[in-house]
Amino acid sequence: MTPAQGPGWFRRQVEDHLLPRLQARGLVMHSVLVVHRGALQYETYWRPYGPDRPHRLYSAGKSLVALAVGVLLDDGALSLDDRIVDHFPEHADGAHPWIRAMEVQDLLTMRTAHGQSTYTQVADPDWVRTFFTVAPTRPPGAVFSYDTSATLVLTALVERLTGLPFEEFFAARIGRPLGMGPLRALRSPLGLPEEAFAGRPTWREVVENPGGVAHGGSGLFAAPRDLARIAQLCLQRGRWGDAQLVSAEFLQAATAEQTPTVTGGFAHPEAQWGYGYQIWRCRRESYAAWGMGGQIMLVVPWLDAAVVVTGDNQHLESDAQLLHDALWSELLEPLAAWTRSGRSPEPESPPELEPEPVRTRGLTPVAGVALPASAPRDAESFRVRVRLEGASSAEFDSLELTCGTDGGELLLTTADGDRRVFPYRVGGHREHPLPGYGYETHTSAAWQGNAFFLHAHVVGDWLAQLQVLVQLAADADGAPDVVCRMQASAEHFAQEYEGLLIGRKD
Repeated sequence: MTPAQGPGWFRRQVEDHLLPRLQARGLVMHSVLVVHRGALQYETYWRPYGPDRPHRLYSAGKSLVALAVGVLLDDGALSLDDRIVDHFPEHADGAHPWIRAMEVQDLLTMRTAHGQSTYTQVADPDWVRTFFTVAPTRPPGAVFSYDTSATLVLTALVERLTGLPFEEFFAARIGRPLGMGPLRALRSPLGLPEEAFAGRPTWREVVENPGGVAHGGSGLFAAPRDLARIAQLCLQRGRWGDAQLVSAEFLQAATAEQTPTVTGGFAHPEAQWGYGYQIWRCRRESYAAWGMGGQIMLVVPWLDAAVVVTGDNQHLESDAQLLHDALWSELLEPLAAWTRSGRSPEPESPPELEPEPVRTRGLTPVAGVALPASAPRDAESFRVRVRLEGASSAEFDSLELTCGTDGGELLLTTADGDRRVFPYRVGGHREHPLPGYGYETHTSAAWQGNAFFLHAHVVGDWLAQLQVLVQLAADADGAPDVVCRMQASAEHFAQEYEGLLIGRKD
């Protein structure tokens, strides 16, 4: 897709209404793209993300797995009522009758025999095997219960039937015809040597592993523009140019309500509209691919429109509901009003008008100043060393802050002398490896009075938001006490940066 002529209405609606609302709610965005009438009308990115950088989809990748399964159903390589155990006969012996009864459609609709993902319940690097060996909790086909291991097994099924890694099959049948860039996948740890699990749970995905299964349930990566292409494919009922990539019949079933989701474990209203084949139903006859932290491809057929957003909002409660509400109130409802009026949402523009460029912007830095209120007025730097006396996070026993006019660093030292350094910038972000992990991190910090705030954005293969508050307060003796509160919003890592540290200035 290429940008359309005259996207001014969409630019104004997004930048004057949608983005201010998202920022006011504290949402951390990485991209916003709007598709309407077959054209990409608006796109913006927050650095370090841009048009060509793939983003982790988390559970939004489940919908891509469903499309691949749809292709195989169209090919006649399998059927919805196939028993899944028949495709994995090595796991049939001794399997519970409810396990043996599960059909492909039960996995697509999240009505498996399991109440939660199986590979997180046992120490077994063969995640597919756990689906057949962990004891079931209900007969299949009964009720909706979100089960990422179901998607993992569907991904394994695609790989088994095609003899290709999932991302290669998807590229051949869907990705390349759409003009998508490479689809990338994290993988299960199947076959890794025992030493690879030293300090690492067997239920955590890995970057490379030829013997593993693609983690289609949470570990796929695609550029936001490519999600926009997939949204347009859905709007076109599976047709792209002269080719029918996925049958219209499959897409109609996949995006319809196949099972109710009330009492399905998600409290927010947007998750109550039902579920199709690895695709969420949403308000007003829309549907979505939907992943943790704010990965959403929202498709609205009656508006001939779709919105793609990516971000990382694990630090916020009900972040998905905040996003859906904002998208409808500030963009889709106004677009619907234009549609009802019979007018085009774009102002008249001459044919020679150039498309508006892709927009990029920086992550929002922490508000404040470079030095604390207690620093001398003419000071250009400030340093505080803290001896920690009590902590709910026992990893660290000292803290040191070094502050200058444009930035500085926060140093946390563990009991065994390991130094964890967070360099930061005031009014911007400093790129550095996440201490203890090496993941790409962008950190901003500032003082508000005698309170120091630091916010680190972890990007790349694993996303996280780390927030640190260091509060200086004078006690009765005149010596400042220090309280440090740390919050780590991450999936299965960086938990040492969670807790309360209490100490006294050296």
